[in-house]
Amino acid sequence: MKRETIVLGAVAAVCTALLVAALVMRTGGHAGGPTQAGVTPEPEGGAQPGVEITAPSAPAAPGSPAAAPSPAATATPVETPSFTSEQNRREVSLFFQEADSESLGPEKRKIFLTSSAADQAKQIVVEMINGPLEKGLLPTLPPQTRLRGLYLDRSGTAYVDFSSELVDFHPGGTDEEIATIFSIVDSLVYNLPQIKRVHILVNGEERDTLKSHLDLRRDYAKDMSIVDMDRKSAP
Repeated sequence: MKRETIVLGAVAAVCTALLVAALVMRTGGHAGGPTQAGVTPEPEGGAQPGVEITAPSAPAAPGSPAAAPSPAATATPVETPSFTSEQNRREVSLFFQEADSESLGPEKRKIFLTSSAADQAKQIVVEMINGPLEKGLLPTLPPQTRLRGLYLDRSGTAYVDFSSELVDFHPGGTDEEIATIFSIVDSLVYNLPQIKRVHILVNGEERDTLKSHLDLRRDYAKDMSIVDMDRKSAP
């Protein structure tokens, strides 16, 4: 009876061991015990489920296309040149009446260097109306005068249209009219080679004379014989 009990105990022990082994195999071979229901074992290496782990790519070999820097990385920014108003100006010579002679005297002035000769001519005429800045020179156009328009034809004739103040406030006299006409003509033709002749209008119309002396029905070419180019600026 005692022997049979021992045999039954041994058989029971063997069965128990087989049952334990079967349970271990069903749980994935982990000897640490069964996992909790609904909990997925954490992968080895600490990676989270659903996250793809990508191995770092090896550096590109020198000389390969991948190793070359992109054009954006190597491009040098191009600086846009800046131009000041002073760099965009040109010097011109304006001719005014000399205070101590019957000649016209030059005075340097700066205008904007535009692409249009007619536009530069307008600037010159406006400066003439503004009058001289140097001592020893006198204005040749009444300061009330306005430039109504100026256009240049294909033959090189500049048509300069003044307001009626050119006539209304002009002092008159042959010498004064000569100074007025040729201060305008010489200042335009001398500085602008595109202009060959000047025709003066008043309020858009031709006049017989400026103030009963000089004919305004004709074109005028420059006459530098009445200009004192050797005149020195007053200190």
